[in-house]
Amino acid sequence: MTGLTTGAYPLWGEQNRYIVPIIESIPTGVVALDSSGKIVSFNRTAEQITGLAAKDVLGHTFDGVFTSDYFHNPALNIENILNTKQTTEIQTMVVPANRKDNLHLNVAISPLTSAKADNIGTVLSLTDITRMQNLKLQAKRTGRLAAMGEMAARIAHEIRNPLGSIELFSTMLIADLQESEELKTLAEHISAGVKSINNIVSNLLLFMRPDQQLDEQVLDVHEALKDSLFFAGHLLDAQDGIDVQTELTTEAMFVKGDLELLKQVFLNLILNAIQSMSDGGRLHISTRKTSGIAGTHLAKVHLIDTGCGIAKTELSKIFDPFYTTRKKGTGLGLTIVHNIIKIHGGCIDISSSPEGTQCVVSLPVWSGPEIKND
Repeated sequence: MTGLTTGAYPLWGEQNRYIVPIIESIPTGVVALDSSGKIVSFNRTAEQITGLAAKDVLGHTFDGVFTSDYFHNPALNIENILNTKQTTEIQTMVVPANRKDNLHLNVAISPLTSAKADNIGTVLSLTDITRMQNLKLQAKRTGRLAAMGEMAARIAHEIRNPLGSIELFSTMLIADLQESEELKTLAEHISAGVKSINNIVSNLLLFMRPDQQLDEQVLDVHEALKDSLFFAGHLLDAQDGIDVQTELTTEAMFVKGDLELLKQVFLNLILNAIQSMSDGGRLHISTRKTSGIAGTHLAKVHLIDTGCGIAKTELSKIFDPFYTTRKKGTGLGLTIVHNIIKIHGGCIDISSSPEGTQCVVSLPVWSGPEIKND
């Protein structure tokens, strides 16, 4: 039974019989309070947003149903709500009863007046703006990536010029020092250092080039995932107490993309999970195909670990270049992951709690003809 019934609206007569279905059908949550703060209406969308049933809240006081810590905004208290004289909009964040993740809401508070303009209560309109907030966050992230990309391009150019000369000279030096094992070893260290620097520069270039050409082929996502697990095997063997569980769909999930880059995505995510479980734990990896928009399908890869998790204050920064909480980290791993997935037309969602972290990689399933590779 929904919260809007003609019994809940004594001022509405039979001539207004369409008002109830209209309010039930609108995509905005409507919560009406009487002058004492009791909830007298609670439409279907309000139920979906809050995770609460109308039958459980009608007749109860607003502050009795929504405790002080429900809305993450102190302005949304019963005293302010009942004393609102004109429509006021407040943005806040909540964790509904039917969800584990945060929901961003725009709450419009308006005085409820009778036909005689008497104030008989308050109406709260709840609008889910989570997607809008995520788009704003993504736009800011893209802007930061573009700015960092320009800087990285200049740095990479300036470094690679002398780096090429050092690599050439170190190679020549190794060839000339074949008779002196000790000096040859020192020259090899120089060469290895140059290769390490070159790898960092390559990573810089990778995350700043969103329009790079892919070595495209039609491939099964499971191929990239299994290869990444194989390469991470030596770390898993060295790290005691980590149990890797896989639950892969038997159905092939074909996508159009670059196999090596996708392997880099999954390897990065697997290594991050391993590093977060220094005292052991479980890494669960699963795949499934889901429906997308306009008849399309998505190949989804879920990686769930039981590691230390990511603090809420840090979660919005994890894709920023050079941001890291590790002493020896470059802060480019997840930035590169984000960029690779983006150029494949997919997306990545990461949620975390003190019990662990969940990464969900979504890639569009390929529905065209198979690509023949040379």
